[in-house]
Amino acid sequence: MAGIAGTASRSSAMAEQRLDDEVEQITHALQESGPTSRDRLEPAVGGRSWGPGRFRRALRESERESRARSPADGSYAPTDGRGRPDSASGDPHDQR
Repeated sequence: MAGIAGTASRSSAMAEQRLDDEVEQITHALQESGPTSRDRLEPAVGGRSWGPGRFRRALRESERESRARSPADGSYAPTDGRGRPDSASGDPHDQR
């Protein structure tokens, strides 16, 4: 049974690493492109190839970690890592 527990924790760690990598891809794409619709962001990062629901989960995690934000217009935008708009994105609504 000990081998099963080790495999489960290793699989869990690998899944978390993949999620971290996907969040990083989303963050990088938003920093490069600025505010982007979900429909454009997914192909920009190859989200369809990640597997069912993984792009959506990574996008939610990006928001939870304050690495992306979703303004009222439905697009996603980069942040400064503290949840504030990233002024490098050229967002005209940046109030910093």
